[in-house]
Amino acid sequence: MSLNFELKKRLQGFSIDVGLRIDEELMVLFGPSGAGKTMILKMISGIVSPDEGVVEVASARLFDSKSGIDLPIRSRRIGYVFQDYALFPHKTVFGNISYGIDYLEDSEIKRRVGELLEIMRLTGLENRYPHELSGGQKQRTALARTLAASPRVLLLDEPFSALDYQVREKLRSDLLNIHKLYPITTILVTHDLEEAFMLGKRIAVINNGKIEQTGSREDVFYRPRTRNVARFMGVKNIFSGTVAGFDSAHTIIQSRDLGTIKAHTPGGAALGVGKEVSFCIRPEEVIVIRPDKVLDNRVQDNLFEGEIIETTGKGSTHTMYLKIGSGGALLKIELPNFVLRKLALATGKRIRISLKKEDVWIIP
Repeated sequence: MSLNFELKKRLQGFSIDVGLRIDEELMVLFGPSGAGKTMILKMISGIVSPDEGVVEVASARLFDSKSGIDLPIRSRRIGYVFQDYALFPHKTVFGNISYGIDYLEDSEIKRRVGELLEIMRLTGLENRYPHELSGGQKQRTALARTLAASPRVLLLDEPFSALDYQVREKLRSDLLNIHKLYPITTILVTHDLEEAFMLGKRIAVINNGKIEQTGSREDVFYRPRTRNVARFMGVKNIFSGTVAGFDSAHTIIQSRDLGTIKAHTPGGAALGVGKEVSFCIRPEEVIVIRPDKVLDNRVQDNLFEGEIIETTGKGSTHTMYLKIGSGGALLKIELPNFVLRKLALATGKRIRISLKKEDVWIIP
């Protein structure tokens, strides 16, 4: 079922003004802490009333400020999984999951709970109480309780933030499988970049109560529409310059930091000679050139030489900072550890890199 909403809410020193349409998909609402993500979920669910707006599920109005419609939470059939799980401490796993379906016949309750216990990998734990469960088990119980009531929309408010990395990774995979089995219109709130990339086929980026960009994972991560979105998506390498001309499908930019750069020309962008632009490239898209490599056509433009000023290990990858260009700009590079070892990259070493023009994105 589709979810359509337009919401406005004025708070002290802050306001929310957002609108989205979501089909039977898992959409990630991504943004920094304090951007308004949780408040949006609360307004959709009915926990908080918007000042103005509409909430509509499958063309049925749940809230309409102009018509005075404001259905109570219990009538909206919207499932909400909270950060802290909100399990009933005095009920067992079975009791928690069956809480919202106690109006059904016993046989149907047992069938539905049994199915969810199996899907959520909770079989054998049905008689345990929340204090006897791990964090991951509590989260799966909370999700099972929500799904048992057959919601039309599912809202997940940073559901994995309190869990350690390995548990989070497994639960993210679980959630994707669960969404295939229960293809419910779902919004997942997170400020975790890795989580957003893994779970969101579509992502809405929110900042200061407004949505700055909505699109596919590839669009939002690799083709940001604003400098804020680029920063939130971990691009980091964001520079400014002036359009100096055009070459086939590429724009030639004269940058104060880097000198002359060729970049992919985005469709529909109103670019002209002399226009000030911002452009960016993701850290993992920067190519480090081996000293013995014969350059092919893909890396003959946007060649730079620079000095490594810092390297930091991040598990299976390394982050490296390179000082390049006429302005001594810092370029962030993400590399697998084996590349760092193979090329003997270390602080103080001078290397050549290429910024493939197809990967340099002009922020429209």
